[in-house]
Amino acid sequence: MDSKLKVIKQLLNTGAAFTFHNFCYPDNDYPGQCAGADTSDWIEWKTRAKNVVIKSMADDSPAVMMAKQAIRIYTSGHGPDQFERAKATLLKALTNTENALREDIFGELRDEESESSSPIFSNKVFIVHGHDAELKNDVERFVHEIGLEPIVLHRQADNGDTVIEKFEKNSDVGYVFILLTPDEIAFTVDQMNVSDDLRQKEYRVRPNVIFEFGYFVGKLGRSRVCCLYKGEVTIPSDLGGLVYKKVENSIESQAYAIIKELKNAGYLVKV
Repeated sequence: MDSKLKVIKQLLNTGAAFTFHNFCYPDNDYPGQCAGADTSDWIEWKTRAKNVVIKSMADDSPAVMMAKQAIRIYTSGHGPDQFERAKATLLKALTNTENALREDIFGELRDEESESSSPIFSNKVFIVHGHDAELKNDVERFVHEIGLEPIVLHRQADNGDTVIEKFEKNSDVGYVFILLTPDEIAFTVDQMNVSDDLRQKEYRVRPNVIFEFGYFVGKLGRSRVCCLYKGEVTIPSDLGGLVYKKVENSIESQAYAIIKELKNAGYLVKV
């Protein structure tokens, strides 16, 4: 519930910032007077606003009817009135949805059993990490800066839970960053008696990282898991088909690619 309200609040703020001059491209014949084609930002916003309303509210609720009506309002080639009507109608639909989620006086919420459990409503991003505190803090900062909520397990309240219970309670996210860092040195048994300078060794991640890696791939699917690896760490060979991005000194080198992945996963990202 709280995660839905956060997304709706973000959509309301984003929608309020649209004007007749920034929601579309200029009309070639009547620049400044008539709207041209919709920008990608406007398309993204109105589509997500409609989806959130429809997934939250009953089909016969005023909010759903308004959202569907707003999407059908044609703005290209028209003056500011059509845009203002579409914007105001969608904002009203979002406000009705927000109010219903807080206190459903009129019984307009969609039945819980038919409501989508899609993580698109979550503003949270989980960060799985090992011993590299510098990279963990860098990713956490980056997630904050783009308007999302980073979840780092050791920063969450224990509430008397075991580690696995705490992990499960905080895994209600829609996307995960797995930080693969060279935290341990390992070698096979046949290298036991070989001198250290000749021993074949490899750098591995912490066991907890591998466990949480597999957990989230199973829970969310591969498209919602992004692996950031650093140094000469060994990449798990049995978890192919995932997104692996190499990080050198800072996550900024992968910022554009990461933002693109988050947008594809349904997140509203502040850039």
